Amino acid sequence: MLALGLMIAAVIVVAPVGAPPTGVAGFEIEAPSFDYRSVVAGLGIGLLIALIAQVPWKDAARRCGVWLIGQAQRLWLIGWAVLFLVVLFYF
Repeated sequence: MLALGLMIAAVIVVAPVGAPPTGVAGFEIEAPSFDYRSVVAGLGIGLLIALIAQVPWKDAARRCGVWLIGQAQRLWLIGWAVLFLVVLFYF
């Protein structure tokens, strides 16, 4: 996953930034410089992809349902509070 992030960083480095090309006959005089911000961004994206890959998505829906059932009383009270606030601000 880190290799994928490094490849994304390399693409960010060589991507045009919108400035007009400088050089002769379409060839740039300077090679693209090594931008550390894009390397950090690419490695961060790679780490994010690696973290997302660690999540057991098979159980995600069941765990969300269990959490919602466990928080039912609190969510019910929050719903009533929102309803009362809407009525208060509407009128």
